[in-house]
Amino acid sequence: MDWELLYSCLRMVLSSNEDWVVFRYDETVPERHGAPCPPSAEVPELGTYILLHPDATPITIGWNTLSARVRHPTISNTPSETEHYQTRVRARDPCCLISGLPVIRGNYSRFKAAHIFPRAHDIQWTHRGYPSRITDPAPLAEVGGPTKIDSIQNVLLLRSDLHDAWDNYEFGVNPDRGHVVIPFVPGYDDIAGKALKLDHIGNRDMYPSMTSCNMKGAGEPTWDHEDALGDGIMNLSRWDIWGGTAGREHLEYELAHRLHSVLVGQRNASFL
Repeated sequence: MDWELLYSCLRMVLSSNEDWVVFRYDETVPERHGAPCPPSAEVPELGTYILLHPDATPITIGWNTLSARVRHPTISNTPSETEHYQTRVRARDPCCLISGLPVIRGNYSRFKAAHIFPRAHDIQWTHRGYPSRITDPAPLAEVGGPTKIDSIQNVLLLRSDLHDAWDNYEFGVNPDRGHVVIPFVPGYDDIAGKALKLDHIGNRDMYPSMTSCNMKGAGEPTWDHEDALGDGIMNLSRWDIWGGTAGREHLEYELAHRLHSVLVGQRNASFL
């Protein structure tokens, strides 16, 4: 990570209407700061830093209060006729697009198809105009209906553990820096700094649209997916899981995901 990328990340988590610059922190001098560290291709050294106005005067900066959309690895026991993206992503991707782990002899037991933008949040997807950016020529029935949220351009083939980590917002992909992978939590040294593997995709209409990639951590308590959905069944009597604010949000997400095929059918009928 160089200074340019670090500034980019800081702008996503910090909130200020004023200009600021990172300075080296130096408690041995009255001003408590050393030289400024402007955006550059230089790699930051380990140490302590302080944010100030460009003229080195104090500044007030807050945290960006926006939190990530609720998403988690869903285990559905409801048959669906709208899972075309799984077949299509297997046909497109010969490996995990993050780690590079290859698919051997058609064995996908270690892989999962992951949506870039969660399908249960298709209202936000549509509101932001993402359907207009999808150039996938497949029939509407195979891309999630008029919203096109199940398009191959909104899906990645990932190693199973990385699929779950993606849904937990434990790492992100920066589409503005060569699709570089940036972990938000420890334990992902094997993928940190790697670039998304896209060279095998010759058709631009099949290319993942990464404009909506996650570049900020969850900002919410860790959700116990195994306890809530380990057997694929939603036990609504578990008030300890579904009763709080986070539980209600996850319940809404889970229902939206499981009823996705019904919603697509209704929209297709209206569209026709």
